[in-house]
Amino acid sequence: MAAGVRARGLGHRYQAADGALSVLRDLDLDVAPGEHVAVLGRSGTGKSTLLSLLGGLERPQQGSLTVGDRDLEHLGGDELAAFRRETVGFVFQHFGLLEALTAEENVELAGTLSRTGRRARRQRARELLGAVGLGDRLHHRPHALSGGERQRVAVARALANDPELVLADEPTGNLDDESSAVVGALLADLPSRHGCSVVVVTHDRALAAGADRQLGLREGRLEGLVAP
Repeated sequence: MAAGVRARGLGHRYQAADGALSVLRDLDLDVAPGEHVAVLGRSGTGKSTLLSLLGGLERPQQGSLTVGDRDLEHLGGDELAAFRRETVGFVFQHFGLLEALTAEENVELAGTLSRTGRRARRQRARELLGAVGLGDRLHHRPHALSGGERQRVAVARALANDPELVLADEPTGNLDDESSAVVGALLADLPSRHGCSVVVVTHDRALAAGADRQLGLREGRLEGLVAP
């Protein structure tokens, strides 16, 4: 089941050499269950910080944040780990694949967190790689795959535990235009095919155009709809 997101008054800052740096200021965000939202912004505007908060990688310093029925501000350490494991799938700009493992093994490894049996994990990995068009690349290691193919493996890996929410951080940042279009289409298709919500942060307007809604992040706040 897809998870909705509700954030109210989020604030987050980091300590820099010359003082505290505020990256998010009184930020509000609503994502409906099954919605695909793109957040556009230049580097350094707080996009990755926002995604880290939504994914439970960091705790909100100010404001409230719920994903589905989970109040992330009040989850304990073990509960946050379970939230990341069971609820969220992550896709990163730099793929994050293990070079020593095949595409199938990279996806299967993510499935070990769900404590399912090995045969079921392998079958799930093959199904997901087939769904992203890599059924003939199961036994290829990352160095033998193109950038676009590696990112498609990363999308399949993000789906290994049947997440309610997929978070993608600049997923086309290292890809050419053709590969970016393929990955963008896969992300846009996730809500209908896999029953999850999707939040993408990017500076790529072509990628953002495939979302249901586009938001702009500037000076720590979301500014509403951005024209494609």
